[in-house]
Amino acid sequence: MKSKLQRMRSHMSLPTTTAPSPEKESQTDTSEHDHLFEKWSELGAQPYWFEDQFIFVIEKSYPIESQHGLYSFSELLKVNKQWQNFDVMHPLSSRQILLENLLFFDTETTGLSSGAGHSIFLLGYSQVIGDEVKVKQYILPGPEAEVAFYHYFLQDLGHDKKLVTYNGKAFDWPKVKTRHTFVRNEVPRLPKVGHFDLLHAARRLWKDILPSCKLSVVEQEVLQFNRVSDTPGYLAPMLYFDYLNEQEPELLSGIIQHHEWDVLSLITLYTHISHLILNGPSLASAEENYQIARWFIYTNQLEIAKSKLNRVLQQADNQKVMADTIYELAYLNKKEKKFDEALIGFLKLAKHPKYAVESMEEAAKIYERVKKNKAEALRLTALAIDHLLLSNEKNNKSEKQMTSLLKRKERLSQK
Repeated sequence: MKSKLQRMRSHMSLPTTTAPSPEKESQTDTSEHDHLFEKWSELGAQPYWFEDQFIFVIEKSYPIESQHGLYSFSELLKVNKQWQNFDVMHPLSSRQILLENLLFFDTETTGLSSGAGHSIFLLGYSQVIGDEVKVKQYILPGPEAEVAFYHYFLQDLGHDKKLVTYNGKAFDWPKVKTRHTFVRNEVPRLPKVGHFDLLHAARRLWKDILPSCKLSVVEQEVLQFNRVSDTPGYLAPMLYFDYLNEQEPELLSGIIQHHEWDVLSLITLYTHISHLILNGPSLASAEENYQIARWFIYTNQLEIAKSKLNRVLQQADNQKVMADTIYELAYLNKKEKKFDEALIGFLKLAKHPKYAVESMEEAAKIYERVKKNKAEALRLTALAIDHLLLSNEKNNKSEKQMTSLLKRKERLSQK
């Protein structure tokens, strides 16, 4: 009761007595667990007590110059410094974020659904502190220890952190929130955290290039990191339930290694994507530069977007990428009221299978509204209608296009 009152005081910001040591926050007799603790120590794990509960924590450190795939971890320092000098808004910018506040975070769970019936049994992160990369992993030895599990994690998490994850915005962090609701009266509050979800970035850059955007595929195909004897994540629930039955820590050693690779690969992936964004013309492929340019269009940074699109025109040897780029540039020029440049771009695509209808309609708009050339606008509109009829496309998009073109043709014919 005394320890619970002490805990309530800490959450209410009331005066409290000196906190116990982090390794043991109670005077619980540990002798009955000595054999289990010895087994866990072989995996580098130490027990952390909280009242009558304990969890296991593994801490590792790597020199900042250690290599993981394409880069050494020290490259993260370089891109973070570049972000500080890059005063253009971007969803992955770490400008004004302290490097040690970037937590490369991941979880392992007892199931992949988002329901409350599944729990997190392993969570942790990598973090650059000084001249080292530190990895910290929290392991739940059983469902009865969730209070201790989240107590230590949230105590270490603190505030002002930015999580870097892979699908963490949709899965990992919502799962943490869900489990926190069950113990929220006994552990620190869940802080508001920023979030860089690299899955969205990977899909944007490589969905048309890679067979899959799974982290393991991105590691192998992009980051040049090959896992040796990896335990796949889908085996995690089965191995954890086996551990609960047998109390044999070695059953989880493969998942612990898998999780560590995940949080270290996130450093390399964030570094690589940052390099592509910040130094794209010299590093990125035409397809990557095109997607990065569209990213800047999305954030309304149009000058940077145009610069990158013009770079793609110099790079591209792929007709699809070339056509995509010409259309984006034409549309941007139209938006900026550079109608002559826009018209040149749209007319280049007048016979392109993908862009013909849209480009001819856009060109017709410019001829009608800007050039005051109704005859040419009508001619292009008629050509767009013919192209759409010949394509035999029947979907919502084509129906809307046909409706719009027929209205335009009727109006221009009357004029």
